[in-house]
Amino acid sequence: MHAHTAPSLALNRDEGSRLAIATLVRTGAIAGLAGGMVMAMWQMVVGAIAQQQTAVAGIDTSFWTAITAIPSVVFGLDWFHGSFEAGAVLVGLMGHMMNSVMLGAVGVGLATLVLGARPSIAKAMALGMMFGLLLEVVVVNVIVNQIQTVDTLYTSTPEWSWWVAHAMFGAVVGLVAATLLRRSNR
Repeated sequence: MHAHTAPSLALNRDEGSRLAIATLVRTGAIAGLAGGMVMAMWQMVVGAIAQQQTAVAGIDTSFWTAITAIPSVVFGLDWFHGSFEAGAVLVGLMGHMMNSVMLGAVGVGLATLVLGARPSIAKAMALGMMFGLLLEVVVVNVIVNQIQTVDTLYTSTPEWSWWVAHAMFGAVVGLVAATLLRRSNR
């Protein structure tokens, strides 16, 4: 590699195209941020509408439970709230968006390996949804639900909503990434 050439990732061997790693990371971060925002708003609205009992006595799902459940995974039950608690909301949103950016970059990297540097929007969204559902299984069901003694995260909104949220995350990541990659690779 020459000193003036940006590192690149070989994509879709049949296509033989290359994409600069910086473009891949930037696109993944933007797509992950968009997907994370959609996912968070979905879970917050579902929690507010459902208003059902969580795994913690006295806390029903609310607009804030999904967000405050995030820091409760690491810091314990004192961080889980049914109402607005500035510290828990701030840490929860920061943690969620940080994870969304990182996982968005991973998802876009995988999508470009499979679909190439100019993926169709429909294929990128479909692959993104599969990636999102895989995240639901691995991150929530295998990791988080196994390390928590009380499932604050999984019961912070109705359990079915997590599956929808992760599929939505992946679909948005695919949509945004495909749109940005198609524009940058004209």
